[in-house]
Amino acid sequence: MQLKFTTFVAGVALATVAGAQQASNGQIQFVEIDGEREFTNQMIVRPLQMADLLAQGYSQSQAELLRRAAAERLHGLVLERIEPNDEYVISLPNGVDENTMAGDLMASGMYEYAEPNWMLYPLDTTPNDPQFNSQWWHQNINSEGGWDYGTGSTNVIAAVCDTGVDSNHPDLQAHLISGYNSVDNKTEAQGGSTEDINGHGTWVAGCVGAIGNNNNQVAGVAWDVSIMPVRVSNSSGGGAYLSDLTGGALWAGQNGAGSASVSYSGVESSSVGTTGTTLKNQYDCLMLWAAGNSNRSLNSAYDHANVIVVGATDQNNNRASFSNYGAPIDVVAPGVSILSTSMGGGTSSPSGTSFSTPITNGLCALLRATNPALSAQEIEDLVFDHAQNIGLASRFGNGLIDVEASMMNAGGGGGYPLTLDYGGSLVGGTTVSWTVTGSVWLNKVYIYNGSGAGSTTIPGIGVLEIANGRKVSQATANAAGTASASRFLPARLSGRTVNLQAIDDFGSLSAVSTTTIL
Repeated sequence: MQLKFTTFVAGVALATVAGAQQASNGQIQFVEIDGEREFTNQMIVRPLQMADLLAQGYSQSQAELLRRAAAERLHGLVLERIEPNDEYVISLPNGVDENTMAGDLMASGMYEYAEPNWMLYPLDTTPNDPQFNSQWWHQNINSEGGWDYGTGSTNVIAAVCDTGVDSNHPDLQAHLISGYNSVDNKTEAQGGSTEDINGHGTWVAGCVGAIGNNNNQVAGVAWDVSIMPVRVSNSSGGGAYLSDLTGGALWAGQNGAGSASVSYSGVESSSVGTTGTTLKNQYDCLMLWAAGNSNRSLNSAYDHANVIVVGATDQNNNRASFSNYGAPIDVVAPGVSILSTSMGGGTSSPSGTSFSTPITNGLCALLRATNPALSAQEIEDLVFDHAQNIGLASRFGNGLIDVEASMMNAGGGGGYPLTLDYGGSLVGGTTVSWTVTGSVWLNKVYIYNGSGAGSTTIPGIGVLEIANGRKVSQATANAAGTASASRFLPARLSGRTVNLQAIDDFGSLSAVSTTTIL
């Protein structure tokens, strides 16, 4: 085909760029909102991708030529290259504004998007009484039931891309790991500061993983997770470039984080979607982004396939009055008067989708700790599939997150919560004593025998990993979580192979034990 730069693709992309609206002359116009998104004389630009060009009918050589031309067109303007996303951060030439530059670039037909590198802001409201002494939200999302399956692991890293974290906070300090300053492009080891310069980041970190069961202050969703602080701003007001937010999240995924939350404005941005896709597909890391606090419907063009967008609910499981809504919302979580850690070593109760988002991040970390074999996509599916249906999808997405329901269905990867022990061998004509450890006080524990590998659903409890499971014994766990019982094995069972598995009321399993009765 003849090589030419079409304007069709450019028109589609331009019609969906962030913070833009249709002007009377038909041109797309980016619009600032003071204190939410503001121009910076910089833009984020992404050339058309090779796969898209080939799909349009360009040959390999033609597509490569077009992409080289797109890069050359930006010569002398590039401030930063975000290679994992194939994006360029560019400065604007003197006398050229964001709308003019976007129009010129998109009209060339060489770019997927060209949008402002917005200055974005943390999403919180004024804190309530700092002596507020109830974390009401744990009950609404069934945290306590979920903790029966696990409280996290320091082997799992959850990142918070925010204003930093108070490294001396007594309810965070022991679980903070070395982080990154995305403004200075320096790790802590290189001198990059991750100390909180605003207060917002310490609130956020506590929602994810304030240390629980330590007789001190509050508990996050994941008590034992490692928290990676990624500071995205060097301003006391907390304002951050979009590229520093996405760049910080990318660094977190590249350095071991299984999830990274961003509690800032700016979700209506093409770069946010690109970053989420890069993180999930290349680094097995989930990115979560706050829906925003403007009480408006988000543009459906930003229903990002690979970003978890989180709205906020109140104590009655209603949409918080400030929370944005619409098609991009994936789930909701509590966001009103969220008691959490605060800068200076104390606690306070801010409100905003800023806090709904790290609460959801905490659930993602819990799931990864409970079953390390889960992929980012599988964790996302667990969060979405087991959310509580509390109303219209246009307001609540898949629903209110449910820690217990998600954890109950997470499985155990290569390990199992319960351990079944019957002494090593089974002998026909004798009484066998069995013990199961790892359950919870007063839980009923059941032993099932099955015909082999497969599955058996136990209504109201869970799913066994054996086919045609039949209950052969049960007992109640003591205060140590141990259940014991005995059963006589008739002599006629000698020579029969059995496939035994334990399950308790919470659906926790033991490994399948296959043995032949002597």
